[in-house]
Amino acid sequence: MKLRSGLIPVVCMVNDASVVSITVILKHFNRYKVSQAYRTKLQRQCHMVLVNSHVIPDSTVSLTHSKLAAAYGITTIVISKCRVGDVDSNETCRISHKTEISIVAVQSVDFFKLSSEQEPIFLGGLDQELHQLKTLLEFNRLCEQRQAQKTVGVILHGPPGCGKTSLGRALAQSCNAAFLNVESTDITKAEFGAGAEALRKTFTRAVSLTDEGPVVLFLDELDILCPPLLAASLGSRQLTSALISELDKLRDSHISGLLVIAATSAISCVNPALRRPGRFEREILLNVPSQQQRLAILKIQAKTMMLTLAEDDLLAELAMMTPGFVGADLQALCQESSNQAYSRHARPGNPMAENLPVEKADFIAALHKVSPSLKKGLSCNVDLKGVLWNEIGGLDDVKAEIQQSIEWPLLHPESLRRMDLSATKGVLLYGPPGCCKTTLVRAAATSCHVTFLSLSGAQVYSPYVGESERIISEAFQKARALSPAILFFDEIDSLVGKRTSSGGQSRVQERILATMLNEMDGIGTRLDQKTDVSRPQSNMKEVTPSCAGKGEVQGQASHIDSTIQHQMHEKNRLSDIDMSRVIVIGATNRPDMLDHAILRPGRLDRHIYVPPPDIKGRKSILKIQVSKMATRDIDIDCIGALTECFSGADIKNLCREAALTAVRESSAGGKLDADTLVVTQHHFIKALKAVKPSLLQTV
Repeated sequence: MKLRSGLIPVVCMVNDASVVSITVILKHFNRYKVSQAYRTKLQRQCHMVLVNSHVIPDSTVSLTHSKLAAAYGITTIVISKCRVGDVDSNETCRISHKTEISIVAVQSVDFFKLSSEQEPIFLGGLDQELHQLKTLLEFNRLCEQRQAQKTVGVILHGPPGCGKTSLGRALAQSCNAAFLNVESTDITKAEFGAGAEALRKTFTRAVSLTDEGPVVLFLDELDILCPPLLAASLGSRQLTSALISELDKLRDSHISGLLVIAATSAISCVNPALRRPGRFEREILLNVPSQQQRLAILKIQAKTMMLTLAEDDLLAELAMMTPGFVGADLQALCQESSNQAYSRHARPGNPMAENLPVEKADFIAALHKVSPSLKKGLSCNVDLKGVLWNEIGGLDDVKAEIQQSIEWPLLHPESLRRMDLSATKGVLLYGPPGCCKTTLVRAAATSCHVTFLSLSGAQVYSPYVGESERIISEAFQKARALSPAILFFDEIDSLVGKRTSSGGQSRVQERILATMLNEMDGIGTRLDQKTDVSRPQSNMKEVTPSCAGKGEVQGQASHIDSTIQHQMHEKNRLSDIDMSRVIVIGATNRPDMLDHAILRPGRLDRHIYVPPPDIKGRKSILKIQVSKMATRDIDIDCIGALTECFSGADIKNLCREAALTAVRESSAGGKLDADTLVVTQHHFIKALKAVKPSLLQTV
């Protein structure tokens, strides 16, 4: 936290302070620790440096140009509190010869820089995780007599951009702790053994800082520093050995107030020797934010960037439209929306307009440019055009059934849970081709504002052994991370057909089927990929530092330890429940070709038939398609009666052919006038002769 300057120029009469509480920053802190005489003279020396100065509470006084302070080894003095008479004062005060100087704390220059000279961190949606870390750090400070039970290390894991580093900095700021950040590039040295030596020096520095206050030692990219043994180089093995040695020393030492936090985006790539009690025994998942968490992040980002919103509920609507966005993505989204607003309002005569209102259109434009980080590099389709329900003609009964099977579990999970109704895990849409099975799923995803991932056989099959199974597993993994999500398999019969005794392609399908069955049955069982998208806010009390005796310390430590265990158990319980927010949907023209194992309860257990459109549905589809064209004197009832056995795709193709017929006739004379170009009944009759239905009479 950056403090304001403490020396105030004299502009008016001020009161003399009776007591001033200060924190002293010393250049030679070790001399203060070992010399009783030095500690005794420090209070008088600070008074001599500050006498006749005008100061203000919660400010810092830099003494770099004071020769007297330099002689005493004092670099900075932090003014904590000023008292005038018997009353605390927030106004400017003068330090006179009678002012009493009370030294609250003495710190080294190193500790002061690591704890105070940092930019403020504002977190949104991570209150529960921050509370857990604060509890662990306070637990370490209280358990000096219980070294065997203190927590040495914590691993923060989650996707990139979810706020792992920011959470560590926020912990240090909230506890007035020194934040010692160690990047992988800081200790991965080219020289043999240099990396391990740099790591030992970092731990030695952190331990020495604990004499002045709590310390947070943050190790970023732990998976790069300490990979598994089989994938580790000689330098990585040395780093892993050195880190294990330092963690074991901390566990067996009398050092309190030091918490080692490691961050990784791939916890499965961390050496298992580190993930055991006494080392990194706590693991906290920072998952993709829920809608409530995204709203909290957007509010903080809008306040930090000083965005002027055109509508009060704009951020709430935006939070609903951004599933799968992590904190870094939302920050980029706010920045891009601000750029869009500037581009829309800026004029040559007013190039530096300020406080521009950010409208919904600016956020929508930004959404087309900023995509979630987790969607990048996927083998499946993720950026499909949204479809509204009113853009699909007919199929009213099918729409209602799809809304019940897909929308209700995603939009109203609490209502289903209250009635003890389990959410649908899988839905199978089957029917003849061209009857908008894929479009129905896209409409459901659009109305729910959830992540939509799509895979087809062409994207899954690969000439390399095991690659198809990897693509399937990756799709399920991303769907869990981006939940609530819909994972759609088009032409699923080409992926999980019936098992036969023949070899070749059927063996590949059997491996894909086995992978899909394992993933569908295993949703919510992987501890390192659990999602917790609708967790309630913690109601637990904050742990406050206190001066206590040995018995009281042990009692408080026991209470904190039980609180931590309860938090972790409750988090895992909630995570298992919320994994129901991933729905798998398959579409096929041949349901008889599917393996029965994929259709049993708990998998694709909800089967919805999508029939060809009847005459009412065909007229509804025609009305929607004709409304997008320039037409005159169109008889929808007549065309609807003439399009028996036409699927939705056939009717759309018919409208396109009618439009092309109108264009050809208008351009016959060599000229094409766009203002007079219209489609009439005559053009549809001609198009009916060219376009044939794709469905048989027996369908």
